[in-house]
Formats: sequence, C-alpha cells, structure tokens
Amino acid sequence: MSQFIFPPLTASLDSESSDGGSLPSAIMIVGGYDGANTQVIKTDADGNLQVDILSSSTITVTGTVTLGAGTAAFGKLSANSGVDIGDVDVTSSALPSGAATSALQGTANGILTTIDADTGNIAGAISGTEMQVDVVAALPTGSNAIGKLAANSGVDIGDVDVTSIIPGVGATNLGKAIQSAQGTTDTGVPALVVRNDTLADLSGADGDYAPLQVNASGALYVEVKTSGLPSGAATEAKQDTIETTLTAIETDADTIAGAVSGTEMQVDVVASLPAGSNNIGDVDIASALPAGTNSIGTVILGAGTASIGKLGAIAPVDFLDSGLIDSSTANIASTGTTVVSSLAAACTEIEIQEDIGEFMSMRVGGTVKAYLPLGGGRVKVTLAATNAVQLYSETGTAISSGKIAINFLG
Repeated sequence: MSQFIFPPLTASLDSESSDGGSLPSAIMIVGGYDGANTQVIKTDADGNLQVDILSSSTITVTGTVTLGAGTAAFGKLSANSGVDIGDVDVTSSALPSGAATSALQGTANGILTTIDADTGNIAGAISGTEMQVDVVAALPTGSNAIGKLAANSGVDIGDVDVTSIIPGVGATNLGKAIQSAQGTTDTGVPALVVRNDTLADLSGADGDYAPLQVNASGALYVEVKTSGLPSGAATEAKQDTIETTLTAIETDADTIAGAVSGTEMQVDVVASLPAGSNNIGDVDIASALPAGTNSIGTVILGAGTASIGKLGAIAPVDFLDSGLIDSSTANIASTGTTVVSSLAAACTEIEIQEDIGEFMSMRVGGTVKAYLPLGGGRVKVTLAATNAVQLYSETGTAISSGKIAINFLG
C-alpha cells in the first residue's frame, strides 16, 4: 500500500517532530491509498491506530494484547515467537472457517453455567457414595419394582431399605382397625401354618418364635388346659350317667319290642287276677287256662246274645277257598273281582299270614270290612255266614308277587 501526504505540503516543517521528541504545536494529517481511492487513516478516541490484519504468518505474542470489541482475529498466534506488537486494537477481522464466534461462545458459556448449577444440585443429593432419593409421587400402576421387591418386573430404581411400614386400615390395606367390622372386599395376608402329623416342638427353646401347627386333616392343634362350662352345660360325669341310662333303656325297649306281633302286644297271664269287679277290656283267650283255681275275677258280659262259650280257643269257621293264594298266578286286583272265600259260618276275627308286603283290604260286595296288617296279624271283623269275601289291592295296581293265607275265626 502506497502512502502519500495531502494536501500538497505548504505548511512549515515546525509541524514535524523527531522520534522520541515532544509533539509540535501543529500537526499534519496522513492519508492512505487503497489502490483506487485515497482513504483516511483512522484512530480511536484515545488516538490508537485502527488496524485490520488481512493476512499474517504466525505471530508470537509475549506481552499483553487487548482486543477491541467486534469480530477481530489475529490469525495464528504462537507463544514465545519473540514478536511484540504492543497494544493493538482490532476493530474487525475475518474468522477462519470453523472458528467460534462471540455469539456462539456466549451461548456455550450459558449452557456451561446451567450445567454447573445442575451438577451442583445433583452433587448435593449424594451422601458418601449413594444417591439420596425422595419418592414424591405414586409409582405408575403395573409391575413396577423398588429394588428387589418384585421379581421380573423390568423396573429397578436401586436398592431401597425399608426401615418401617405403617399400614393403613382401609379395605385394600393389610392393616385392620381393632373392633372394626369385616368388609366383603377386605384385603389381607393369609397365614401359613406347618403340617405336623405328630405334634412336636419346632422352636427349640422357651421364648422362641414358633409356627402354628395342624394335623393331617388341617385341624389346628389346640391345648385346652382349663375352661369354665356355661351354666347348665353337661359335665363328663353327667354324660357317662346318661350313656348308662340310655343303654338300659335300649335293652328294655328291645325286650318290649319282642312281645309285639304285628301291631299287637302279646300278653301271658302268669298269676291269678285279683278278685273283684276288675275290667280288663276285651280279652281274647287263645288257649285254655291252666288247671287249678285260677280266677279272672268277675266277667261282665255286654248286653245282647254274647256268649263266652267255653272260654277256650276261638275255632276257625272257614278258610280261603284255595287255601293259599299265590298272587303271581292269581293276581289281587284293585277292582276286587275275585272272590277268595264264601263263608260257611259267621266270623268275628281273621288271622293273616303273608309275605306280600302291600296295602290290601278285605271287602264284601265292595264294602270294606278290614284293612289287612302288613306282614300278617289278627284283625277283628264282622262277617256273616255265606258272605262272599274279596281281596282288594289298595295301591291302585294289581298285586302279582307274594302269597297270603287267611284263617276265619268264629
């Protein structure tokens, strides 16, 4: 770049000064030429020369370099090169490709400041070598895990030491309030017990914790050392007395049942009846009284033509026409169409033996004269001579199984 002095030199040389001398009272303005036009050489307000470095070899700065505001650049500055450019104000300079601008450096500095504050906060949450964590909101629903509290959940937020648990008392809490009513949706933890077919000590020493034990059926072992019975409860002694009494009653009931035939009690007269006007109701004498001075007291006959005959056995007056009816060959119908006997004499009682076991009746002309006892027995009847006796099935269907025999007694 060529330099020249303008305007044409007309001033006195008093305006000049030698190197190191004091400033003259008057000075000249020095201009420059950019190859096409003359240009003013500028300084800042303090008189510092404004310099644009368009290109330069490596410059080593050994002193203090003060850069002015703007995008000035020194190219490549190497330390300890021996070159001293003094105090230089760079007002503008093109940056090499990829160099950081002031704006970018400010953004980076802001990010670094934020990171520094954040890392400070994170460091404050560390005690020793462990991160301190406060859970301030409920974990999302699902298979979340805190440490090792849930297997195969896929969520792990580290090892958490739970020093105490204070359960609630709601339906879904494990805890329940004392004297609270049971709810149909209450949640709880089932207790595990140990099956031990032979009850034995599982703890080892007095005062140790021990599990509950059940037998092979799942019943809990319980030892009742003492218990007051409620008022009126049966004691063991009373139960023994009751058992003895019941056994005696059972024996007596069996004996009494042995004296019953069909629906009638069988009675043997083993001693003389007392004298007097005793009444023992209707007496059927099935066999002759033993010889001797036996007395049955005063026998009062009812009005009419009743007769006690010889006070001996009541003789049969007739039998079934066929003797024994086999219902498998001669069905007993529910219509009573079959006549089983035409009586030769009047009859006051019938004696039945049968293995049919069905409900039957004896009728004359469709009129019921007697219902036959199941399994056999005796029945009082009133049948006249020449009555045509019929058997009816009372089940509504014909009887075709079993046999029956009837004695008609006078």
